[in-house]
Amino acid sequence: MSLPTHLTGNASQLPFFCSSNSLIFYLDDPSSFSQVLTLYNPYDFVVRYKVLCTAPKKYSFAEPQGEIRAQHSVDTIVRLLDTSSSSTNQNVVHKIRVQFFDRRKSQDLIGKRDITCSILSYKPLEQNFDDEPNITGTTRRNRSNTTTTTTTTTNPITVTQQETRDPVVVIILTILGALCAFVLVLPTIPDNENSSFSTRIPSYLHMTTNSKVIASYILGLLTVVFIRR
Repeated sequence: MSLPTHLTGNASQLPFFCSSNSLIFYLDDPSSFSQVLTLYNPYDFVVRYKVLCTAPKKYSFAEPQGEIRAQHSVDTIVRLLDTSSSSTNQNVVHKIRVQFFDRRKSQDLIGKRDITCSILSYKPLEQNFDDEPNITGTTRRNRSNTTTTTTTTTNPITVTQQETRDPVVVIILTILGALCAFVLVLPTIPDNENSSFSTRIPSYLHMTTNSKVIASYILGLLTVVFIRR
């Protein structure tokens, strides 16, 4: 049944519900050519329904009109008839209107529900639930390209951390730390030059206080570096 340009009748008084507010048909996906639309009657009385469409030659309905028992639902199958890939049949939107009437007063319109039907040329490879349907599909492709570019970008901080973990650098720092520790365990030259001391370690291995302070400082820095790694 076709949907007139101007509908007359009483204003909608009661809310009614359908399983979906929009149906999307993909011309390259035959499985989308037939879709189930469920109509609900949440009230305690029987209602009659009638399905209208702005493009009756493009769609067919298994049950275009009928009755819904109190607090029940019915299913109607919406089929896409025109599956041609012509330019006039791609990326277009039509509207289905379901009208509800009181069975006791079949002429009184007590509610209505509008459902949009979109015909797209192809089905996207990936579809995010947060994205709204896009007729041209351009935005979704751009978002996919942006995601790929972001994923392949190299993080310079990560590269720097990898360079500092070079085995050669680790070996050099380890040797330097060992030398500093060796300096700290060597005997210290007395501050008083006139004082005498006896030791089995040769005199050239005796370290000054300043040398040990420097070695201790370097060893502390190396410890902090290894802890952060």
